[in-house]
Amino acid sequence: MDPSVFAATSTTGSPSSPNTNVSASSPNINVVMLPSVTTTAVIPLSNTQQVINLKLTNSNYLFWRMQMKPYLIGQGVFSFVDGSHSCYSPLDLSSHSTAASTTINSGLSQAFLTWKQQDQLILSALLSSLSIDVLHLMVDCPTSASVWSTLERALASPSNSRIIQLHGSLQDLHQGDDTVTLYMQKAKGLFDELAAAGRPISLTDFNLYVFRGLRSEFRDLVTSLSTKVESLMYSELHSHLSTHEFLHRSSLQSIPATAPLLPTPSQPPSAYAAQRAFTGFNGSGFSSHRGRGRRGG
Repeated sequence: MDPSVFAATSTTGSPSSPNTNVSASSPNINVVMLPSVTTTAVIPLSNTQQVINLKLTNSNYLFWRMQMKPYLIGQGVFSFVDGSHSCYSPLDLSSHSTAASTTINSGLSQAFLTWKQQDQLILSALLSSLSIDVLHLMVDCPTSASVWSTLERALASPSNSRIIQLHGSLQDLHQGDDTVTLYMQKAKGLFDELAAAGRPISLTDFNLYVFRGLRSEFRDLVTSLSTKVESLMYSELHSHLSTHEFLHRSSLQSIPATAPLLPTPSQPPSAYAAQRAFTGFNGSGFSSHRGRGRRGG
């Protein structure tokens, strides 16, 4: 009896390698386990440039990923990027000259082409969001999943020297002339980078780093906040500092203006003007134009 080929469709729909099993009761029947060949429409990734307006550089990976990942999830294509929806591969069933083999190969080929088209659209969206500083890393990345994993390895896992540098930046953190908002953004950026590198610091330590770098005008507020039992979250700490900054600025603006540098004349304006007319511009009591009058005499 000629061997027959049966296509068993996966219930999960996730691709897997074909598995050929020979039944003990029917040794001449080959059962080929195949993934689902059901194809779906390609999702056009429109308005990518409007949604992802931050170009990825060597120093802003966290902020770039914060924009890109929700966008891909919302489009329903993040499974391509994280590798869970891996590549379909057309199977070579040329050893079986049956109609079933031809049908299976045709279905898998179409599924592969659909997958490839979708993946290339995602790949194009990812590459368009990269700056020239990191684009060279993508030369050997043919799929969206390879781009995503390469960026994660290169930029989300800093070396020990980078971690030491981040800790040093926190220790040297000073507000200087920065506003509270700008100062807190710098501190939060360092805090987030350490967390992404697998070396997070506690909220207590974060509060202490922030307190140490504040200007002297915040001394009384720092003393008050330090007595709290629980450490302050970023939003709470930022709110307290911003309120204090606003009140301090308002109090400075309410101080009266300083006295004028030139004294006010004690004589009435008319008398002062008469005196200036008499003394002339050199203050000597004689007219500065007396020479001209002598020539006229």
